[in-house]
Amino acid sequence: MCVQYWPANMELEEIYGGIVIKVIQEEELANFRIRTFRLYRRELDQIVEERFLLQFHFTEWHSHTCPFPNALLEFRRRVRAVVGHRIKSNEAGPMIVHCNDGGGRSGVYLSADANMELAEEENCFDIYRYLRKLRQSRKGLVDNVEQYKFIYDTLEEYVACGISWFPVSELSQRLKQKSQKNIATKMNEYQREYTLICKQTPRFTIGDCAGGHRGDNRKKNRDVLIVPPDNSRPYLTSFQGNNYTDYINAVFVDLVMGCNMLVN
Repeated sequence: MCVQYWPANMELEEIYGGIVIKVIQEEELANFRIRTFRLYRRELDQIVEERFLLQFHFTEWHSHTCPFPNALLEFRRRVRAVVGHRIKSNEAGPMIVHCNDGGGRSGVYLSADANMELAEEENCFDIYRYLRKLRQSRKGLVDNVEQYKFIYDTLEEYVACGISWFPVSELSQRLKQKSQKNIATKMNEYQREYTLICKQTPRFTIGDCAGGHRGDNRKKNRDVLIVPPDNSRPYLTSFQGNNYTDYINAVFVDLVMGCNMLVN
């Protein structure tokens, strides 16, 4: 099992034997954080060796669950961008992939990343064979069916959605391009993307939205057919008697810099 090996904040240091670890930079995003560590070794109060380590920490992937595929794709894009830059500048060091138990989630990331690289080079996937090869090196990589299915879901979104990000400097140009209708489909790019999102998003069941369908909460819905899923809605914590519940017709919304930052 892994434990946190870096200091809790940038003012502190962790010491392991003669090795000192200090966080010198941290960037917080919706689903992950990017940290730069300074590691150095001291002898007789003198720094005799120093290294800098870049850590990508996916924070919204809890044990026995799977995140949204787009979150993992954005994480992988960031990792690849940095690694590619370091390789070009001859600064690349060895890469280490690890998770809480060193198996399930690490295997998912390695499988998805390798198959995306294979698709870019040879225009094909080979999920089963690559995972079998991984497991010959270490048992337990991808440790359940849900994680195995998640690899397929991630690669499906990778193929279906393609590259959706672009620099801020191109925003004005992109708005114009997306407003132009395709002669064959009679849809502009906004409509095409929205249709794709609707196809990829699973429909919620009544059980998924049980709170909104309860009799004592129905009057809180403007439309009884539009209710939030229980795992995405905020829960009220102040109760004022038996006539009040924890329900509100709203959902949490992520921002670029944090998860569940807005209530909509």
